[in-house]
Parts: sequence; structure tokens; C-alpha cells
Amino acid sequence: MTRGLPLSWFSILSSFRPTEEVFTGVYVDADGNRGPMGQVHQSPQIPSAQLQFVIVDESQLGDLTVLIEGLCKEAGGWGAKQVIAELAPESPLYPAVRQAGFRVFGKQRIYRFPDGLALKPTDEGKWRIWNSQDIPAMRVLYQALVPPLTQLVEPLTRLEMLGLVFYDGQGGLQAFADLVYGPIGIWVIPFLHPQSVVDIPGMLAQMVLNLPDRNKRPVYVTARSYQPWVENALEILGADPGPEEALLVKYLAYRQPVIADLAFGSLEKGTASPHLPVAPIRNNGK
Repeated sequence: MTRGLPLSWFSILSSFRPTEEVFTGVYVDADGNRGPMGQVHQSPQIPSAQLQFVIVDESQLGDLTVLIEGLCKEAGGWGAKQVIAELAPESPLYPAVRQAGFRVFGKQRIYRFPDGLALKPTDEGKWRIWNSQDIPAMRVLYQALVPPLTQLVEPLTRLEMLGLVFYDGQGGLQAFADLVYGPIGIWVIPFLHPQSVVDIPGMLAQMVLNLPDRNKRPVYVTARSYQPWVENALEILGADPGPEEALLVKYLAYRQPVIADLAFGSLEKGTASPHLPVAPIRNNGK
């Protein structure tokens, strides 16, 4: 959506960034016959790796699981805590991906806003580029919206660039948006308060219209299953919906209990047991 097809020049050139980990692998059987091809990528800012693409025909589906396991092993060598992927459940590749150890942690649908689509923005506030002073309020909204298990996979921001925040007339944070720009498109994931005092479709329309440096590129806005009000608003705006996709994750580290050295009983409630993914699977002899 932002860089084009996997083997386009834009995608190939973007893989040469020295700070990012990228591995492209091809399955080769014992007779030297080539099978499926795929790529895994990790940004230095986040602990998750991303399954970027696979290229396979129906006769090679039996080898796809082996290829994906190899890509995940490479990501584990980088120190990635998990590998994530998006795939439509009806895809013929879905069984092979699940067999490789991926689990569903959510669903999404991506909506496309072509250049020139008529939109009616709200006049009850404005979007602006976020700064460090916005982070505490963004984190509160993020923790309220994103389920705890999903927070292990879905970061507050991918840190590709500075995103946008929206405040109402009284100075309350109503939404923020993470952005990823590419030469042929812009990808956005918004986090919107479900009980916002501002009209949500109008807020999203204003976001699309006010994206900096759009330069007539299409805008792709993601609606995650834990924010159904975002999908409803995008339907109202008339954006082009894509297929529903499953959000998949394969964990590459165990969650190991951590005992706190100091306890503050008067401040603690409940029976929380903190866990951190600190034990890489590859070090466990399996």
C-alpha cells in the first residue's frame, strides 16, 4: 500500500536501510528445486518483526510452512520477541501460516481514500503533529482502547514518523493517529475515544484532508476490531473497504514470571503477576 508490490523498485530500495533488519528467503528442497519465497522485516524501534510477503503457487503450499518457520528463525536471531502478519482467513495460505505457529489476536479492515474523494470535516477541533507533551495523554487513551494481550503486539506508535493528535475545544485528547508514509501511499491507524464529544466521521474526514505532504497519494486507514466505531465512521465516509483480515502473531520468546524486589502493598490492588518476554525460545534447546 505504501511501497508497491514486493518486487517493485520502491520495495527493493527500501530494504537497503542500514538500520533495519530484512531477510528474504527461498525454500529449496533436497533436489535443488526452488519453492516458496518470502521476506521478514524488523524496524529497530519496535520488538516485533513483520512477515512482509510470501510468493507461492498452489503446488507449493506444502512447503510454505517450512519457509515461514525459517523466516521466523531468522527474526529470532535478531532478537525479535514475536513475528506478526495480516492475512484474510479465506486465503489458501491461511492453513500453512497457522501450522507455522501463528495465532489470531484480532481482526482488521483497511479502507482506501482515493485523492479527490469529497469529505466533510468537523469544525469542533483540529489535528496537529504530536510532541513529547502529548505522550502521557496518548498512553492513557491507548491503554483504555487496546486489550492488554494485544498491547504486547500492537505498539503505541511504530515510530516511523511523528503522528497526529486531535484535541477538542476544551483541550481534551479525543484521538491520535500513527502514520507510515511511502512513495505510493500513506497508511494510518487511528485511536479514537469511543465516547468522543466530537463527531467521529467528521474527525476522520478532517484527518484525511489535513495529512501533511499527501501529494495526491491514496490514504489507507485501518479499523481494528477493538474499535468498531472507527469502522462504522469509515463506512459513513464512503471509503473503499478492503477484505477483513486476521491479525496473526507467532511468539518467539516465553513469558517468564518476574518477582518484584520491592512491594508496596498500600499501592497495589488485585493479584497482578507481571510477565516479561525475556527467555528466547532458541536458548531453550528446542
